[in-house]
Amino acid sequence: MSVDHWMTFGTFAEQRHFIYPRADTYQGVVINGNMAAYAPAGMASFLLEKTPSLPYIIDPQTHAFQHKASAIQNRQGNVKVSIQKLAQAYGNPIKDLAGVHPVLPRTFAADETLGPFVKRCLEFQRNILRNAMLESDVAKYLDVEETDIPPYALVVPYFYMSEVTVEQWLPVCKKSAEMAITFAPHEKVFGAVVLSEGALLRDGIRAEIVTAFADLSLAGVLLWVDDFDEHEASSKALKGLLDLSRGLRNNGQKEVLNLHGGYFSVLAAGALGGASMTGVAHGPEFGESRAVVPVGGGIPISRYYIPHLHARIRYRDALSLLAEKNWLRSADVFHSKVCGCAECRATLAGDSANFTLFGDSVFREVRRRHGIVRIEYPTNETKLRCLRHYLQRKALEYEFTSSATVEEQRQDLDEGIAEFGEVAGIEGVSHLHIWKDVLTGVERQL
Repeated sequence: MSVDHWMTFGTFAEQRHFIYPRADTYQGVVINGNMAAYAPAGMASFLLEKTPSLPYIIDPQTHAFQHKASAIQNRQGNVKVSIQKLAQAYGNPIKDLAGVHPVLPRTFAADETLGPFVKRCLEFQRNILRNAMLESDVAKYLDVEETDIPPYALVVPYFYMSEVTVEQWLPVCKKSAEMAITFAPHEKVFGAVVLSEGALLRDGIRAEIVTAFADLSLAGVLLWVDDFDEHEASSKALKGLLDLSRGLRNNGQKEVLNLHGGYFSVLAAGALGGASMTGVAHGPEFGESRAVVPVGGGIPISRYYIPHLHARIRYRDALSLLAEKNWLRSADVFHSKVCGCAECRATLAGDSANFTLFGDSVFREVRRRHGIVRIEYPTNETKLRCLRHYLQRKALEYEFTSSATVEEQRQDLDEGIAEFGEVAGIEGVSHLHIWKDVLTGVERQL
């Protein structure tokens, strides 16, 4: 049961990771609309030169314009350039309101307003990167079919829904989808469901969303739950995620791609989860969950992905756990018990003491309100080592889930609980218990 492995494109600094650990690792890339609007030539080069033939979806990010103005402004109070370019592409009412005040459901009450907006949003996705690829310097060396690459799917304009606002925004999202299907009758069209965890927890809201999308002839749906950390989520929230995604799949008739998911979602897309999703995307940097309205980042710290826990944890905590298990006594033991990926083998280079290279850091002086403080930052090499290890493990997780039996997937979770239950404590493996219980419950319903 194949699980589609997608990766989200955040910054150009990350583009080298899309052919790692292999050129064929990913089924596709999700590109934020503001990136496509801001640097179409750079994105075209990425798709033609760095990742030829890699399918792409442009996330139109229409939700950005429904939040308070400061959410799309820079420190000087001006609309960010990339968002401004996106607003220009979408035209009114977005163009005039961006950075002034949010769009509201009533902004799109008239079909004469919503229809042209939907059409421009689809046109942007359809042509912004195709035109850039055709005009690229590289195009002269390629055949036309190698440069005229349409998106994998066109995404309907969407808006974020909370338990308070779903009654106002869901009709707009449904009407947008109906119009998009009409405007793109011969193309694959995806809807999008972007909602709060509070909305996800409400049985009635999930049913209402599923009903709204059920009769629409969409090819698929993008799913995004705001700042949803599968390692911290309750069993009720995870059951809600499965219930919603299975409903949106509509008995297997539609693709459902979780835009920001972790190993629980990968399992949900596999045999143990009854193919409740078809694919899962994640980013190399912000990982497996993302807030709808971004907030400023904290102090970066090194994190090592422990395969048995299916979790990226602080380096110091990882070091403590592995030392207590006595798995750092030699490189052979480490590769046998923890990880034998190419990055770990290259980093340890036969000496388990080199595991400290996953936590190398430097101290920098930073000015704070009460004076200068020294703060520890991971080195660039450290971040790259941790990231490459993470990407290799993620690729293995998708491959394992695509081919393993239900029993093998359940056994993998049991092994994590058994291996780390004593040294990490009940809380340290509680997510594995919850994942197993929730997914086993789904399996019993099938």
